[in-house]
Amino acid sequence: MYVRYIHYFTGIDTTMYIIRNGLSVFIIVIVLVACGVRSPTSAQSVISYNYTFHISRSTLPALFYNDMTYIAHVGAVSSPLVTINGSPVISSTYNLTTGDVVFSSSQTGQVVILFNSAQVPTNMIVQKAPLKDNKAWAWSHGMDDNVNLQNQIDLITAKGWRASLFVIGKDVSPTRQEPGWIIDQPGLVTLINQGWNIGDHTWSHACYSDQTAAEVTDGLAVVQQAVNASAHPDHVVISFAAPCFDTVYDPIFRGLRNGPTTLLVDELGSGSPSLMNIDGGDYMAGGQTATGFTSADFTIGRDTMIESDTTATQVFDWMSANAGPGRHYWFNTLTHGNHEATLGPVLNYADTHYGSRGTNELWMAPEDEIYSYLLVRDSTTVSAGVLTISGSATITPISTAIVSATATIAATATRATTVTPSVVVPGQTNTVHLPFISRPLLVGGTATSTPSSRSTAPLTTVEGLTPTLTLLANPM
Repeated sequence: MYVRYIHYFTGIDTTMYIIRNGLSVFIIVIVLVACGVRSPTSAQSVISYNYTFHISRSTLPALFYNDMTYIAHVGAVSSPLVTINGSPVISSTYNLTTGDVVFSSSQTGQVVILFNSAQVPTNMIVQKAPLKDNKAWAWSHGMDDNVNLQNQIDLITAKGWRASLFVIGKDVSPTRQEPGWIIDQPGLVTLINQGWNIGDHTWSHACYSDQTAAEVTDGLAVVQQAVNASAHPDHVVISFAAPCFDTVYDPIFRGLRNGPTTLLVDELGSGSPSLMNIDGGDYMAGGQTATGFTSADFTIGRDTMIESDTTATQVFDWMSANAGPGRHYWFNTLTHGNHEATLGPVLNYADTHYGSRGTNELWMAPEDEIYSYLLVRDSTTVSAGVLTISGSATITPISTAIVSATATIAATATRATTVTPSVVVPGQTNTVHLPFISRPLLVGGTATSTPSSRSTAPLTTVEGLTPTLTLLANPM
């Protein structure tokens, strides 16, 4: 009796031990999934895909800046890697919230985006970013006459930004180094090395008389000498600023543009827009108008109000408030020497509100870089994309438009299960579907499967963990 009594209670204890530990194992499985620890089973259910398309470009004039930014919507995926012609793209980012891969390159050819996903991606599309790095709006600033400019140059450089100098050729010495009052060739060389734009402001600043082609070409020759002496002798000078906003230079410039000279942009000023919508259509709001502008246009205005006040900050606010699809802006401003007192506060405002210390929506760059981007953008086309499983045959072509049309994937490849992948987002509760039996993925056909069992449990993410996208299924 005593022995049987012991066995009876021992059996109960053993049973309870198994139950308790079984529950513990179940809880441990849930915790591991919640923490992003994948079992070999779940890891094998994530498939590697290639999304392939081609970039081509029509003939461009000589340019120093050839970069183009692309936005590829791939959805909620993991480990996206972009290659062009087989080489990884260095400048690329992925945003899990938007599902967008953003990358920049000067190359054309075959682009492959390799990524992992637990489900067949849908609604994939590739777009050309209206502005570099997909910024909302751009600001370029220029300074004329190469005297009393050093303080303004220092203010801009301190922000990590670059701008344009439009120099009078006859006033530039090949050797003089007195930057406190005049920027000569040694100073110009330093700025070119730092990525600044040096533009042609004619040979003698002739206006309202003696406007000749020689004024333009002789001034350009002096700028070219500085370029040749710099670390970037391949820098192409494309910028011209008419002295006194003199419109007589307009037909002269047109006769020299992109042929006898490398000049492409005329900062004429009078009657030309300084606030532009570079998506091509006029946009008006709150009494402010951004004039439609594309690379087919080449005469831009120069807003000089920054010489007397800080109202340029109001234009920044307007661009930020009104930016959106079809509305990306470019604002071009001008100062002469000794205007650092008003330029400084405008620079600080732009930086702290919209630059890297603010919303980071501003692209501050020299005029030649922004205009070059528009030329490259408008001459670039993107082919239809094709989605494949890595190392396998094509799943289905994806109809991607050249610029911006929604693309979808036909249901020709169907996973045999109905499991829903869980996107782990910090601060949100998700559902984890426990493993069940499934059949292999068939390419070009369909497969069916009936889950043998299926359970769900709440999943709450832990702060600091990397978000994961996981499909739980048995090996296929």
